[in-house]
Amino acid sequence: MPKENEKQRIFTRRAVIFCGLQAAAFLALLDRLYYLQFMKAGEYATLSENNRIKLQLVAPDRGLILDRRNVAMAANRKNYRLFLDYSALTQAAFRATVEKLQALVPLGEKKLKQLRNTRVSSASMPELLKEYLSWEELSLIELHLIELPGVAIDIGQIRHYPFADEAAHLIGYVGTVSEGDLSADDEPLLRLPDFKIGKNGAEKMLEERLRGTPGIRSLEVNVHGVPVREVSEKNSVPGENVRLTVDSRLQTYAADLVKDESASVVVMEVDTGNVLALVAMPGFDPDIFSTGITTDYWKTLSGNKKDPLLNKAISGQYPPGSTFKMMVGLAALEAGVITPETTIFCPGQFYLGDHKFDCWKQGGHGTVDYHKAVQQSCDVFFYTVASRLGIDPYVAMARRFGLGALHNLGLTGEKPGIIPDPAWKLARYKQRWSGGDTINCAIGQGYVLSTPLQLAVMAARLAGGVAVEPRLSVPPGEESPSFDPLPVKSEWLDLTREAMASVVNDPGGTAYSKRITEPQFAMAGKTGTAQVRKLIQHGMNQNLLPWEYRHHALFIGFAPVDAPKYACAVVIEHGGGGGEVAAPVAHDALLKIQQWDEEDKARPPA
Repeated sequence: MPKENEKQRIFTRRAVIFCGLQAAAFLALLDRLYYLQFMKAGEYATLSENNRIKLQLVAPDRGLILDRRNVAMAANRKNYRLFLDYSALTQAAFRATVEKLQALVPLGEKKLKQLRNTRVSSASMPELLKEYLSWEELSLIELHLIELPGVAIDIGQIRHYPFADEAAHLIGYVGTVSEGDLSADDEPLLRLPDFKIGKNGAEKMLEERLRGTPGIRSLEVNVHGVPVREVSEKNSVPGENVRLTVDSRLQTYAADLVKDESASVVVMEVDTGNVLALVAMPGFDPDIFSTGITTDYWKTLSGNKKDPLLNKAISGQYPPGSTFKMMVGLAALEAGVITPETTIFCPGQFYLGDHKFDCWKQGGHGTVDYHKAVQQSCDVFFYTVASRLGIDPYVAMARRFGLGALHNLGLTGEKPGIIPDPAWKLARYKQRWSGGDTINCAIGQGYVLSTPLQLAVMAARLAGGVAVEPRLSVPPGEESPSFDPLPVKSEWLDLTREAMASVVNDPGGTAYSKRITEPQFAMAGKTGTAQVRKLIQHGMNQNLLPWEYRHHALFIGFAPVDAPKYACAVVIEHGGGGGEVAAPVAHDALLKIQQWDEEDKARPPA
């Protein structure tokens, strides 16, 4: 009996312990349920919602780039793109989908090889398989879409440039975001598959304004992560439409004038600095750069000796030749080295010690003053003046007129040119400045280099007498900017403008045959012919030389003469004489923009 009682006590004790353990487990379960259901309810509801809802960024439409008359110079077209979402697929399903797609729409060997080596488990973002789908390809995919899990068609946009190579360097192009374009602070939009940003020209300069703000699309997905319906969408905000100062008519017209040359044309307003044309030829097709340049096209561009990839208007650096002579003349007038009445005899040569410097005109110009020296571009006059003046005064004058400086137009690649002085030569070449350097630089040769943009700024400052700066877009409220007067006596500027008018409009001027014959449109200017290689034979026919050995042809000008409104610079690489080759381009461009002004005035308001 006692033995049975002992067994009963043991059984009872074990039952109590077991029941206690059950109760403790039940209480722990209740506590856990309470914790999950009440304490963590919000967090797990969010996680559940995140598993059910998938957020997708929606790229905004890129803003348009417009000319000053609201003509689109960079626009958008629809781009049908093929995507594959890995999250909806197993590795086997992924491979099957790729093979079916390849049978419908060839993806290309490179893309196909990449896809066949892709591990679904390591892929996070949807893969862009192909873009710019044709209607036939689009129809085939839509017809078989039910057999292609994870495949989606997206309507994006493709950038289109209506003015093609005529404005390629000015407008630029867009391209896929590269690793170099990214930083830790970049917005997620830049990481969207094949999202494109401005890579050059105005597209890059105005990127922040053109880009826009992305939208967010909420998609309900099933247990496999496949979207089943759209829950909501916050619309994207398109980028801003930005208006440039450029006149697309003039851009096209000027480009056509020099289309067969390696050349640049810059036209700007004298009073505002608004750039109306910024031409660099030859150009390239920016549409091809935006969609993906081919190897063959790249070889065609990079192998062209006329360098179609260089924006010559802001990056080309050339000896300014005789267009520089007014800087020497103004400095000499200011320093009192010459007066308007000072005359110098030109026999055709100038001697510095035993070294001879030739004038461009064999036999010389005879006796000339400053006015006639500019009109007939007498080298000996400016050799003589420079030898009396020294380098520093005319270097300082050149810098006042915008040479040797960046003008921060906003485009990448702008070069500063070179306005040399003794300190520059010592730092660059470890050599002392010589009298010969002073003589060479006085006629825009030697070490002096300028860009076409700088030459246009110089022409505008000569015409208007103020320190005008060029601009491609107009900030709100700054339609009529004000600029400081140049620290140059107005009487010296007037004398220089009269001499430049004589270059074109008086017999004996180096551009007389290229004058604008309508008096209300008459232009003033200065021709320039810059040597790129010293010639042994004086007056050699440039057409007999290889193209790359010929002189550069230059011309700067402004119009109309009596009340200058427009300034222009033309540089034609290896073109020969400035009066024969560059001046006609300036003539046509300045005449055309003034004629359009008259037509606009006569047109009744809309």
